[in-house]
Amino acid sequence: MAKKIDDGKSQIILIAAVVVITMFMLFGMFNKNGKRVENNDKKNNAEIFKNKKTKERKVANPEISDGYQVLKVSDGDTISIQKVDNGKFVGEILKIRMYGMDAPEKSQDYGPESRQALEKLVAGKTLSIEIKNKDRYGRTVAIVYANETNVNEEMVKTGNAWWYQEYAKKDTQFEEYQKNAMKKKLGLFSRKGYIEPWVYRKNKKENNSSVKTRTKIKIKRK
Repeated sequence: MAKKIDDGKSQIILIAAVVVITMFMLFGMFNKNGKRVENNDKKNNAEIFKNKKTKERKVANPEISDGYQVLKVSDGDTISIQKVDNGKFVGEILKIRMYGMDAPEKSQDYGPESRQALEKLVAGKTLSIEIKNKDRYGRTVAIVYANETNVNEEMVKTGNAWWYQEYAKKDTQFEEYQKNAMKKKLGLFSRKGYIEPWVYRKNKKENNSSVKTRTKIKIKRK
């Protein structure tokens, strides 16, 4: 009889030990909030990797090329440049579409003034370019520096161009410059009824399309 009681106690002790061990194991898998530590570790590792990548992007040196001079200023956001060596133009001619900004078109109100403002910033100066990419027209999209002045930012800062939000969403410094130019009514913002160049181009394209459609209808009627 005593043996049976001892066997029963042993089984109870064994079960209790298993329960305690199981609880410790489960407790170790969860944090105070009841979330699995394993998932948190994965999340933390992902965050570390993400932050590392972000840091690497910030630290990475941009591609900057020096020793250019302007050949032509087409409008307030497009110039043609070429390298100069010992007073002579050498190498290929690059057509630069200036990054982060959009200037009024030549046929648009304030277009000529915008072009003149850009010309004053770059004419006769040694230029450096920070290449971003190529646009659909094959132009080199870049930030232009004239004697260490960021020309792209300067154009927006003085109200001679818009922040091109669609293609430079993360560069909110342009936005701050534009807000300040609007507040102080600088450049194109000194006039009433100004239209963003991308809106102007869209309207012009739609009008041209309508004219072509009407012309085709007239021809068919004849």
